[in-house]
Amino acid sequence: MSSPPDIRSKQPNRFVLGIDHLLRIRSDQLAFYTRLHRDYGDVVQLRLGPYRLWYLFHPDFIEPVLTRQADAFIRFRRMMAVLRQWNGDSLLLAEGQHWRERRRKVLPAFQSRRLPAYGEAVVDETARLCETLAESADSRGQLLFDADQAMARLALNVAIRTLFGMRPVADGDRIETAVQDLSIVAFAESTSPLNIPNWLPLPLARRKRRAMRDMDEFVMGLVREALERSDDGGAYLISSLIEHHERRAAAIRDDAMSLLIAGHETSGALLAWALAALAAHPVWLGRALHEVDNVLGGSPPKTSDLARLPTITAILNETLRLYPPAYTLFLREALRDVEINGHMIRRGDLVQIVPFITQRDGRFFKDAKQFDPQRFMGEPDWPPYAYLPFGAGPRVCIGQNFGLMETALALTTMLQWMEPQPCDRMPAPAARFSLRPAAGMPLQWRTRRF
Repeated sequence: MSSPPDIRSKQPNRFVLGIDHLLRIRSDQLAFYTRLHRDYGDVVQLRLGPYRLWYLFHPDFIEPVLTRQADAFIRFRRMMAVLRQWNGDSLLLAEGQHWRERRRKVLPAFQSRRLPAYGEAVVDETARLCETLAESADSRGQLLFDADQAMARLALNVAIRTLFGMRPVADGDRIETAVQDLSIVAFAESTSPLNIPNWLPLPLARRKRRAMRDMDEFVMGLVREALERSDDGGAYLISSLIEHHERRAAAIRDDAMSLLIAGHETSGALLAWALAALAAHPVWLGRALHEVDNVLGGSPPKTSDLARLPTITAILNETLRLYPPAYTLFLREALRDVEINGHMIRRGDLVQIVPFITQRDGRFFKDAKQFDPQRFMGEPDWPPYAYLPFGAGPRVCIGQNFGLMETALALTTMLQWMEPQPCDRMPAPAARFSLRPAAGMPLQWRTRRF
């Protein structure tokens, strides 16, 4: 399914410096993007402070930015400066030749031959979580817990195991709080018209200092432990970082920090949304349970089983379409004048791509607002660049295969232990560092094994 871009001459009005747009973005990003696309079409241009900002919603405009003319753009430097405060000089923030060399050296850690070992850790951590949760079930096997919080903790535990080869830590609550606080800070500072000094005695600044201190102590502690260990034979992601950075602790810490935060944030969000979607769509829950039981017969899943679990894979892909954790891609900044399908983007202009909008567009996806994993159980009928939950082009997410493996094994294991009970509707999404529920995700569950 496809259609030509909807180009309109009418563009948004603005107050001085686009303050009205900024206030709407900070208040409700998703509503702001939805209104922009509805009222002004596929290419929207507006002023935001000193910047001219382009929103591109159609695949024909997305493709050149991400692929054909990707070298004309870098990630917005102001936003990168915010993230660099705690990610340091990490691969996530690198650009140009420096980024290409770093990615080439780190990429082997994510290759398919290593996934089975990572998969065992995912299944083990998921089973441990389910066993703990099941202890709180009543005599009928019923229990209630917040899926968003539980999956965030699970994803953190998995990240610690697969990145550092270590068991979950006792101070997990403190680390999870620090990650969430840094997510809040990243959004607040990257959308603020002012640079607020860290030393000011403001609540957000104090929150940031505490979160940065907690994360730095935690990650550096794990890095030092990994450096002191005997060689692990390359079994964990940290091994590649140690080799690449020639055992320099500070450099290893930077990449480990970004992988830990970004990886667990997105995987936890995807798992939570998938569980909520199954609770809201009992037919698909039934199909998933039937597939898991028939294929595995109660045995723990392995990475080699995933090819025989197409329903699980389709459920995750459809969840990524409707509820992409990366609801926007990193804001791009033009390094030179670039013409995109007749529109001149000037040097210094900013470009925003919003998968949350494009992936819900009825021109590209039939019954686009409906949760229907069946669309992923055959050949794609949508145009290239209409579906991009991991981005696309040279800067496609380096952990895409790892993330899909992790969430598929975790979801399968969860469904072996328990099933969400039907609910009337999906939780309302909110735009934070990743797409999260606006008011938590409490779900009723029934245990399937004791």
